[in-house]
Amino acid sequence: MQPFKNLIFDLGEVIIDIDYKQTITAFQKMAVVDFSTVVSYSAQNPIFDLYEKGKVSTSAFFNELRTYLRPGTSDKEIEYAWNAIFQNFPPSKIELLKQLKTRYNTFALSNINEIHLASIDKAAQTKFNQQAFSNFFHAAYYSNELGLRKPEPEIYALLLQKEGLNPAETFFVDDKKENVEAARTFGIHAYQLTNRDNLHGLLAELKII
Repeated sequence: MQPFKNLIFDLGEVIIDIDYKQTITAFQKMAVVDFSTVVSYSAQNPIFDLYEKGKVSTSAFFNELRTYLRPGTSDKEIEYAWNAIFQNFPPSKIELLKQLKTRYNTFALSNINEIHLASIDKAAQTKFNQQAFSNFFHAAYYSNELGLRKPEPEIYALLLQKEGLNPAETFFVDDKKENVEAARTFGIHAYQLTNRDNLHGLLAELKII
């Protein structure tokens, strides 16, 4: 195998431990419907994709969510429930990113939204003394800033073109099959991480570490 020069990482369930069930549970306490029918790992109301692409504002997003919630639910309550998805920022993975950054061109490629981006940046500041989570990479490509989201092919093409990457020298890891398959159409060596605790093992197997 040709040695990798470029590493691209998804964030949720690859670098950051997340749990959709925690968000659903938090919203269910305020909901007037079964909130699991509104948002989930595999299917969700179109407003969530639009918010991830920066196509709607946070206030518009909150107002849409309020249609499923009890009257009078505050922005603060919605934000708290929305951020309940974050379980853990494993220090071992942050140290891994720091080490990899000294040896490879490293990138984040994440479907994310304004509220979650602010939350992970706050975690970078309070837990790891960094101004932004993007500092752990040479560059971060966020869906809400690009107006594109995985698995749309344009987001992969944009990263490759802007960074001048050779797909044959590029490794990408994501927890979702559809995102991995989309990356492979560009010739990127893409891998699905089905166990978030096995990132080190995958990288060791591929002789990246």
